[in-house]
Amino acid sequence: MHSNNTIEKSFTTEHAMLFFKEIEEVAAGYFDIHAKYAMLRDVFRRVVNQALSQTSINFIGLFAKVDYLMKQLNVPTSKAQLIHDTRRMLNAIHTTSGDELAAAFPYDVKATALLVELLSGRTAPESLSAYFATTDRKRRWGKLDANVLRCIVNSWDDVYIYATEEQNATEIKICYGRQNAYLWLNGKGDWSYLKQILHKDVQLNLVRIRIEDGVYMPELIIYEPDYLIDITAIASCFETYAESPYVSLVNAVKPQPNTIHIHLGNLAGQFLDETIHERHSTFNESIISFFHNNAIGLTSCDDLKKKPVVERFYKEAQQQQRNIERLIGEVLPQEVDEYDNHDVVLEPTFFSEVLGIQGRLDLLHEKNGNVTIIEQKSGKGAFVPFTADGFNPNRPEPQEKHLVQLSLYRALFNYEFGKRADQLRHFMLLYSKYSEGLVSIASMPELTLRAIRMRNLLAWLHIDCANNGFGILRSLTPDTLNRNMLSGRLWDEWVRPELERTLNPIRMATPLELAYYLRFMRFVGKEHLLSKIGNKTKDDSGFAAVWLDTLEDKRAAGNIYEGLTIASFGENGDAVESLQLKFSEARSVDTSNFRTGDIVIVYPYSLGCVPNACAQMVNRASISDITEEGVEVVLRNSQTDRRVFDLSEDVRWAIEHDMFESSVKSLYSGIHSFLSASKERRDLLLCQREPTIDESQKLCGDYGSFNTLVARAKQARDIFLVIGPPGTGKTSFGLLNILKEELTTPAANVVLLSYTNRAVDEICSKLVESNIDFLRIGSELNCDKAFSDHLLCNRAKDCRNARAVSELIANTRVFCATTSALNANIHLLKIKHFDLAIIDESSQILEPHLIGLLAAHTSTTQNSQLKAQNSISRFVLIGDHKQLPAVVQQTAEESRVDEPELHAINLTDCRLSLFERLLKWFKTAEGYDPRFVYMLTHQGRMHQEIAEFPNIEFYGGKLSVVPLPHQTLPTGTDELTKLKTQNSKLKIQNGIVRMLNAHRIAFIASPHVDNTTAMKTNQAEAEMIAATVMQIYRSTADRFDEAQTVGIIVPYRNQIATIRSAIDAAYRTMYGDADSKQAEAQRNKLHNITIDTVERYQGSQRDYIIYGFTVRQRYQLDFLTNNTFEEDAMRIDRKLNVAMTRARLHMLMVGNPEVLRQDETFSRLIDFAKHSGAYYDIPVDRYCAGDFPVNTGNRFVSAQIKTTDNIKKT
Repeated sequence: MHSNNTIEKSFTTEHAMLFFKEIEEVAAGYFDIHAKYAMLRDVFRRVVNQALSQTSINFIGLFAKVDYLMKQLNVPTSKAQLIHDTRRMLNAIHTTSGDELAAAFPYDVKATALLVELLSGRTAPESLSAYFATTDRKRRWGKLDANVLRCIVNSWDDVYIYATEEQNATEIKICYGRQNAYLWLNGKGDWSYLKQILHKDVQLNLVRIRIEDGVYMPELIIYEPDYLIDITAIASCFETYAESPYVSLVNAVKPQPNTIHIHLGNLAGQFLDETIHERHSTFNESIISFFHNNAIGLTSCDDLKKKPVVERFYKEAQQQQRNIERLIGEVLPQEVDEYDNHDVVLEPTFFSEVLGIQGRLDLLHEKNGNVTIIEQKSGKGAFVPFTADGFNPNRPEPQEKHLVQLSLYRALFNYEFGKRADQLRHFMLLYSKYSEGLVSIASMPELTLRAIRMRNLLAWLHIDCANNGFGILRSLTPDTLNRNMLSGRLWDEWVRPELERTLNPIRMATPLELAYYLRFMRFVGKEHLLSKIGNKTKDDSGFAAVWLDTLEDKRAAGNIYEGLTIASFGENGDAVESLQLKFSEARSVDTSNFRTGDIVIVYPYSLGCVPNACAQMVNRASISDITEEGVEVVLRNSQTDRRVFDLSEDVRWAIEHDMFESSVKSLYSGIHSFLSASKERRDLLLCQREPTIDESQKLCGDYGSFNTLVARAKQARDIFLVIGPPGTGKTSFGLLNILKEELTTPAANVVLLSYTNRAVDEICSKLVESNIDFLRIGSELNCDKAFSDHLLCNRAKDCRNARAVSELIANTRVFCATTSALNANIHLLKIKHFDLAIIDESSQILEPHLIGLLAAHTSTTQNSQLKAQNSISRFVLIGDHKQLPAVVQQTAEESRVDEPELHAINLTDCRLSLFERLLKWFKTAEGYDPRFVYMLTHQGRMHQEIAEFPNIEFYGGKLSVVPLPHQTLPTGTDELTKLKTQNSKLKIQNGIVRMLNAHRIAFIASPHVDNTTAMKTNQAEAEMIAATVMQIYRSTADRFDEAQTVGIIVPYRNQIATIRSAIDAAYRTMYGDADSKQAEAQRNKLHNITIDTVERYQGSQRDYIIYGFTVRQRYQLDFLTNNTFEEDAMRIDRKLNVAMTRARLHMLMVGNPEVLRQDETFSRLIDFAKHSGAYYDIPVDRYCAGDFPVNTGNRFVSAQIKTTDNIKKT
């Protein structure tokens, strides 16, 4: 049928028959029409994704995917339109009545089956075709949206673009040549550049369309609108020396700036906040507050180490405070009608899918539909000769880049929010350096077109670099960038030298260094791209899902809280700092994808309408608490008054995930800093020299069985790796003992790092237990309250000046942080030298996240030459590459490394951590080189019977128990049976309890479940798990602790809700609906059991772990086993390894053996359970009732003998 080999390989006959079967089951099912459509939508999306699973192209949205398939298959237009009609219907379920859906259902079943037929060349079975509509759907031409139309480019010439439009899936003709006077502003604009950046299948937004003689005449054309470009990034490309997108590449790799001008700008922003909030702070109060919140930056700023500069800083800051207070507090209310400070919104954020831009305003005042915007600038205006007519030193001339910002803000309110020109009252620049610095800016259409041009070029350049690499950086020089032919003192003394400092390291790099640098730049660029537009392996991913996904999609993915009302405000004086938002009804089961500490956007919408984050300004916030009743968020920018939050009865609030791009900038600059690092550090990272060992280093302390580990770590003078399998005490003993030994050297300083805040909290707890003082870098929100007094920002509050902060930093020997927090505060490494960095969770940290820390250095001059001095002398990396790795957006194909010179240094896949790459370097025929690698082998968590399978399967039999008392308890003699005398009757009668008495590890077979319910739930397994939990609860009685006794692991969030509901139902069946406080406490204990995905469980443990596999179809195994790799002829399933090794006393697994057997590791696991006599295949009702016989006798030893191929290899 088609010639596309990639699609043929992806979509086999087997896939077709399975999908036909699923479509028929949906069509035949007895469900309400909305549920049927939800299931049909799931099938349709999976059909499309399966067909595209082996393509190397990333698509933005379902429209792009379906359009690509139709073109690749050369599907006739009439059939393609039928499939597009169904795509649109599946995206409009929420806004379509039940009657309309019922009428459309036979057509959409037929179109979904048609899609499968086209992809496979197979005909749908007759049993399925019986559910088809007997005719094709009559097409109704949709009314074109007058504001914006999305289309996909097919071809183009010098004047016209030919594209498929989204609403009707028809080809349209778009004029982008001079003939389109609306687009070219009668010759004042220039869109000819589009011809150079267009390519087939690129998406465009056509904005404000007129149709003349069938030709589409838009006012604006937006290139890849789902790739939002920040307005500040667009404006920064309007430099004195160039108006070019390549300026953005230079800005991306520059070191993070830390200058007096940066700090003055931030301080001026604080002055503006204080003025709007009417705090009336004195200058000294303001400067002290600013210092506490910016301690590292101010202390490490070279400019502020010079007394004359400090004096000038204070003088300028005082002047800016006076100017702001007068201009905003006095002048603005006089000049702007209806102005009221209490109606001001500070730093609101916007996302414009129409224009493909995002940004944050400094100040927004909106009343009665009229808008006033103020953008603050603390620096100088444009240069004006003092001889110029009307020269006034107190009144600035706006810089062009600042005018660009305001022009785009005006376009935003016009095109995205639909404001009329007369409603856009005042767009102003506040140059707070000047006494007459409030400058009103008129509309500038030509500049707006230039700004949109730059936006389109930036989208093209960023996407191109992410897909094809950053090789363009090699050709950039100060001269090639200087397109404006800037000359004179500004160019010679400032601009050129700065560009040379930034770009010269690329020119000086060796071929290997350059290959390493460019490959990781591309990897980070691709991750950045996919985090914005989504990846092809996971639906509902990428920030663009905020406007691309339907409400049903967001609900199913757990990516939205909706229907919220504001219950209360958290205020500091008159300023609103936090919001308490209440659910429309209490949620005993929360299946959302939100967690405490997540960054989010919060915005209002009208009751009865679909939430739309692009329809208005939004507030950025962080979640501080989630309860059954609602969500509490802390605003990133406190607001002046409650009035800025709409409390109308017909208004509701929504919360969605946010994305901060500042962390990406720190990764780019960190990778770039590698090229300037010391040669010995570069050679080490590139495996060009063996790490140094000093065997003369002897231990000063005694660490018992850990002496060998600590001694080897001390003798390693560059880098040392510690492999820490589950339960081996890698943090409690490994990290802590290495730290204690390092601190026996009086002047030594150590920084302790990890990937997650939870892991850093654990490190902090060990330090507190050991009475080791430390400072933590990070925010209060992401730090356990028990350690908040160790935060630098809190400790700095006791310091009255820079000297005191410097002394605090200098005198504190131990620092803690996540790698992202230290990357964001990289200037700490300019003022504090660390003898050792210990990095926990190293196998979860991608190499680019560590490069900047490994390469951090200070520059010293020796013999008239600049020399790099490492900021951190030595590194100890602690991790376990057989547990879950970092989450990566790219597929294995996308992250694969093809450069032979990089293969030579064991860099074959950018998804691998530095820890894993170095392990390969240190690999020997006998194992790992003991000079550089130490493996902890005594685990103190799992009972020896639980540990047996993962030990043999994943660790080659190298693990042994410590042993701690609970690890060698005979079966039936642990906490479960300590109350035997009280519960003897229960113990004898209930099969589940007797099974737990008989086995430490057991596999419970769940029955096949048909496909007439949601595929990511399994009701039978939920009921079996709930019954097991109830028996554990009854058996353990008062010993039951929801945080320690039982944990449940499942692959899907939807199953979490299903299990919680099953536990609630099982509780009512067992105990009734009593309303006493004791009954409520019991219910709460069971309700608070942690049920989560394996990714969230890494690092945790419970006495009883129940792993519910949930899967019902073969294709779901791909997700369940997507973290599998081979090492030493062993197949390592990381997810299964983590799941099994969370259990201390009992490991129970519930799953369908028929499905699971199709994976070789799961098949061996089932065999292991059978050989152990711990395999149970019982009907669900009998299992839940405990009505089944139990295999008595411990067959653990025979299981050891009879288990799998891997045991034989060992």
